[in-house]
This record gives sequence, C-alpha cells and structure tokens, in this order.
Amino acid sequence: MNLRFLIAWLALWLMAAGGCAEGPKVLTDSDPSAQFSAFRTFALSGMTDRGYEVGPSDHSPLRGRIKEMVDEQLVAKGLQQVNVEDRPDLLIHIFFGVKEQHRVETTDMTPGLYPGIYPGRYPGVYPGLYPYQVKAYDYHDGDWVPASTRVVTAHEDHEGTLIVDLADSSKKKLVWRAVIRAVLGDNLEQNFESANKGIAEAFKNYPRAK
Repeated sequence: MNLRFLIAWLALWLMAAGGCAEGPKVLTDSDPSAQFSAFRTFALSGMTDRGYEVGPSDHSPLRGRIKEMVDEQLVAKGLQQVNVEDRPDLLIHIFFGVKEQHRVETTDMTPGLYPGIYPGRYPGVYPGLYPYQVKAYDYHDGDWVPASTRVVTAHEDHEGTLIVDLADSSKKKLVWRAVIRAVLGDNLEQNFESANKGIAEAFKNYPRAK
C-alpha cells in the first residue's frame, strides 16, 4: 500500500475522481454525562495504524501531520497540550485505516450529432442536407440490429477512515469519538486537506472548555 493512502481516513465516507478525493463524511458521539468543562489538558496516548499499535513518540511525518490537526482543534477549544507523564485530563488515541472498495459504473452513451450525412437501412452513409444522431448497429442473423450503447466501467477506490478517541484519564473512560471517512485520491496534499476539513468539522461538535 502506498504511503499516500495512509491519509486514508478521512475518516471521510467516500470519494475519488480525476486524482482528487471527495469531501469527508463525519460522525461524532459523546458521553452525555461527561463534564467537558472540567477538561483542561490533553496528551496523545498512542495511535493504531491499520491494526498496528504506534506509541506517542512516533516520528512518522504522515501520522504527525494528522496529530497536529487534532492538537490544533483541541487548543482552539481552550485546552492545553502536555506530556502523558503530566497526567492530562484527556488522553487522545488516533486510529488510521484503509480498505479497498470495488464499484461498477454503468453509463448509457448519448449518440452524437454528425452534420451532412444520412444513415441508410444498410451499412454505409449517404450525402445529406441535415444532421442526424449516430446509432450503433450489430450484424446478427443476416440483418443489422441496434446495438447497446451501455458502457460498464469497474473502479477500485481506497477508502480511508480516521477515528479520534478522547478518554477521561482519571476514569479511563471514552467520552468523545469522531469518525471521518473518505475515498482517497492520488494527490497526497489533497488527501491531507480533506483530512483537515473532516477533523475541523468533527470538532465543531466538541464542547468548548469554560
């Protein structure tokens, strides 16, 4: 799997065309009993990248950029980033995932307009005065019959999923989760932009510290 597809996630619900990823799809949920106003500090506890545990000291530039996006949102909510050893109020865990998706697209081709020719009953064209719509024919059982203009195209997409979990460190309890999904394109920076957009959208539903 190419590293560019690591930006998978976005935790964004599906996308891709012409090398560009579609916008992310975002879901969030939270514990209604959690006192979010009491959370003042946060720290990364770890990451899980496609099933493999990664420690908070990970130096991957790709995962690091996603972590920075999450950090920015929490700081904007009034929280302070600290080290895990400083006993933060919130512990962050980030999950990355990528999976292949196969889809089939069926398209009916629209006949084109060609000026100055006239279709006959049999193969061949004849001079004419007016344009006509081109139709496709197949030779079958001694006659020419209309042929299907339907085109079936198979696509293989890479769907990325990013999950951000926030847990109350004192209770070891999950209090907030964001799931962002998207179909990834071939352009790394566009995938990062999509991830950032999805993360920002998710944190709109996170209560600001008071």
